[in-house]
Amino acid sequence: MKDAFSYIRFSSPEQAKGDSFRRQSEKADAWAKANGYRIVKSWEDLGVSGYRGQNATKGDFGEFLRAAEAGELSKDSVLLVENLDRVSRQAPRKALSRFLDLIDWGIGVVTLTDGAMYTAESLDQDKSGMLLFGSLMVMIRANNESRVKGERVAAAWERKRLAARDKSHRLSDRIPGWLKPGRDEAGRRTCTEDTARADIVRRIFEETVQGLGHRAIAKGLNRDGKLSFLSQTDWQPSSVSKVIRSRTAMGEYQPHKRDESGRRIPDGDPIKDYYPAVIDESLWLRANAAVTVRRKDGGGRPQAEVANLIRGLAHCACGSRMLFLNKGKPPKGGCYYVCSKAARDGGCDNKRLWNVKEVERHLLRQIDPASIAAAFEPAAKRKGPSPKEISLQIAELTAMRASALDAALRNAGKRVASVYEDRVEFYDGEIERLRERRDTAAAVERSKPHLPTTQSALGSVAALAAKLETASEAEKGSLRTSIVQQLRTAFAEIVFRPHAIVGLVELPEKPKIRKGGFPLLVEIRPPGEPRTGAKARAGDPDGAETRRIGESERYFLRHVFFRELDVEEMAGLDGGNSIVFPRYA
Repeated sequence: MKDAFSYIRFSSPEQAKGDSFRRQSEKADAWAKANGYRIVKSWEDLGVSGYRGQNATKGDFGEFLRAAEAGELSKDSVLLVENLDRVSRQAPRKALSRFLDLIDWGIGVVTLTDGAMYTAESLDQDKSGMLLFGSLMVMIRANNESRVKGERVAAAWERKRLAARDKSHRLSDRIPGWLKPGRDEAGRRTCTEDTARADIVRRIFEETVQGLGHRAIAKGLNRDGKLSFLSQTDWQPSSVSKVIRSRTAMGEYQPHKRDESGRRIPDGDPIKDYYPAVIDESLWLRANAAVTVRRKDGGGRPQAEVANLIRGLAHCACGSRMLFLNKGKPPKGGCYYVCSKAARDGGCDNKRLWNVKEVERHLLRQIDPASIAAAFEPAAKRKGPSPKEISLQIAELTAMRASALDAALRNAGKRVASVYEDRVEFYDGEIERLRERRDTAAAVERSKPHLPTTQSALGSVAALAAKLETASEAEKGSLRTSIVQQLRTAFAEIVFRPHAIVGLVELPEKPKIRKGGFPLLVEIRPPGEPRTGAKARAGDPDGAETRRIGESERYFLRHVFFRELDVEEMAGLDGGNSIVFPRYA
C-alpha cells in the first residue's frame, strides 16, 4: 500500500467545538481505504490561520513541508486535504509556489471535496492546463474570502476603537487585575477599583521609586502573603515588571491591531481615563525612571552599592570613572574616591583621594531642588506638532478610511468600488507617514528629562538625608538604597575635579538665554565629539567636558556640591550663594 498523510486545519478555536475536525478526519480515512492507501501520519493545525501562512511557519504544516523538502517522506505518497484552502489562504502567488514545491518534491495532493489528485505527472499531461488553472482559481477564491472577511472584522474593530476614544465605551470585559468588572443601568461595561489589589499596585510603584528591584519587591509581597492577580500564586519578578511598565495603572488603555504579518502592534496613542486610575502620572514616571537608571547602572553587589552612594555616577574630569577604595577601618583606614586613570598612572594628574564621608556630607546637604527650575525653561517654543496633535490627525484619517472601506465593501463588484479602494489606499499611506512622524516625535519626548521627576528625586534625597541622620543601623541600609536610586534619577554624572565636586543635571532643552547669559551655570556638550579632559573657555572657569552623544547638543546644569574658593571669588560666580554655600568654601 502507498503512503498517505492527512492534514487537518481550521482557523478559529471555536471550530473545534463543531464538526470540522470529525468531517475532515472521516473524509481522509474513507478516501485512503477506497484507493489503497494507508495513512502513515496525521498533521493538525487546529485554530491556526492559513491567511498569513502561520500554519507553514509555526504550525504542523511547516514540519510537514520541511520533512518533504528534506526527502524524509516516501516518494509517490500523497497529502490528503479537504480542500486546497486548508493548505493555504495566502496571496495566490505564495500559495501556488508552495503547492508546486510539494509536487516537485514528489508529494501528490488530493482534495477530498472533489477527489482531484494533483501530481507532477497529472499536471504535465494536462495539455489544456485546466487542472492547474482550476487549482489557482481555488487559491484566488480562498484568499479573497479571507481578505474580505479580515477587512470587515478590522473595520468593525476600528469602529469599536473609535467609539472607545470618543465615548469611553469598553471594547471587552478584559480589564487589569486590580479592577472589578460591572455593568451600568444601560448594560454597558464598567469597572471599579479593587481596593486591596490596588494597594498592592501602589506599593509596587512606591517601592520601585525607593530603589527596590523587581526581585526584592516580589519577595516582600510573597512574605506578606499577597497573591498575584492572574495566577493567584506567588509573585514573580516578571509580574512586578509588567505592572510597572504598563500605563493601565494610570487609567490608560492602549488599543492594538494586527499588521500584515499578523503581529500585534499599537493602534494610535493610549486612551486616557479609560480605566479608573490607581496611581498618578508623576508616580509612574518616577518609577519607570528609576527602572531605567537601574538598568543603565546596574550590576555589582548590593552591599557595595549601599556603601557607595554615587556608584555609576562618579567620574573624574578626565572622563574616567572614580574608584571606590576601602582601605580598612579607621583610624588608619577609611573609604575614598580616586580617579581610576590616575590610580594606574594612566596620564591623569587628578590623584586626590576624596574621603567618602566628606563627599557624602557635601552631596546630601547641598541639594536644592528649587535651583534648577529656571534652567528648565526652554529657549524657544516647540517646532512642529506634538505627538498628541499628530495622533488626532491620525484618528481623523482613520475614521475617513473606515468610511471609505465600508463603502467599498457595500459596492463590491461595481465600478464605483475602485474609487473607494483608491481612497483607502491613499489613507493607508497618509496614516503610515503620520505614525512614523508621531513615533519619532514621541521618542524625542521620552528621551528628554522630566522636570517634576528630577525635582521630586532631589527633594527625596534631601528628605531621606534628614532621616538618615537619626536612623538606627537597621534602618540605614534601606534609606541609603533609596538615596542611591534618587541620585541616579536626578543626576547624569557627578564630576570630581581637583578642587571641586559638580553634579550634572541634564536639561530637556536649550535654556532660555537672558541678559548676561544663561541664568545658571550651564554646561553644553556638542554633538559628535569624543569625551575629553577639561577645556577652559570664556566665562567658564571650571571647563567643560564633551562626549559623543548623537546628532544634537545636550545641556546640563552644573550643581556645585563643593568648591575650594575664597568668599569673594565664590560670590562672583553666576548663581551666587544659592548654588555654593559659604560653609564649604
